[in-house]
Amino acid sequence: MAWKEISIEELAKSLGANVTEIREKQRLVGLIVKTRKEQKLSQATLAKKLGISQARIAQIESGVGMAKVTFDVLFNMLVALGWDYRVVTKKAA
Repeated sequence: MAWKEISIEELAKSLGANVTEIREKQRLVGLIVKTRKEQKLSQATLAKKLGISQARIAQIESGVGMAKVTFDVLFNMLVALGWDYRVVTKKAA
């Protein structure tokens, strides 16, 4: 089967997920990948720090199963890379 490019909106709809959630997860994954590479860490090294497999890191970084990746998993990855986080909410306009 050939790869097909789809928009975030199409992806979210096909997964039954919220577009905003998918966008934010993609932003966090981008930050994870950027930070991991800046720190010259391999996927295997990060996986070992987190107690998960390198294959799982590769899946997350590639966006495979993004709807099933929870924010706590992404936040834990960021903490392992030296980031701190806080959740901020605001009322929708």
